[in-house]
Amino acid sequence: MNRPFLALPCILALLGCAPPQQADKGNMTLGATEIKLVSGKTTKAQVLEWWGAPNVATRDTNGEVWNYTRQGTANEIHSSSVGAWLLLGAGQTGSASSRSSSYSFDLLIRFDTRDVVTDYKVLQTAF
Repeated sequence: MNRPFLALPCILALLGCAPPQQADKGNMTLGATEIKLVSGKTTKAQVLEWWGAPNVATRDTNGEVWNYTRQGTANEIHSSSVGAWLLLGAGQTGSASSRSSSYSFDLLIRFDTRDVVTDYKVLQTAF
């Protein structure tokens, strides 16, 4: 009997017993903000749970404003032929190009004096 085939089901079973992972606090997108943030209902505690502490927090007589900023780059690889991955896997070369782009995502959330969201604004830039 082949032992590597027995190891795979054991590994999969152990992975199924792993504790659930904590939510990704970096998962901040326009869609996520529109689904999660509800003016007059969402609390500061919920926002902290979803995205952690803000990058900047300011306070005035009307409440508090939190600012979250996320920036990064994305690399895309484009292949000149449909079978390029097959060619590369067979030891032959195919032509591929890569392109890099940057993005910035800013989320501003205003809370009232009761720590409830009153308004929010998303600013996205890609370059």
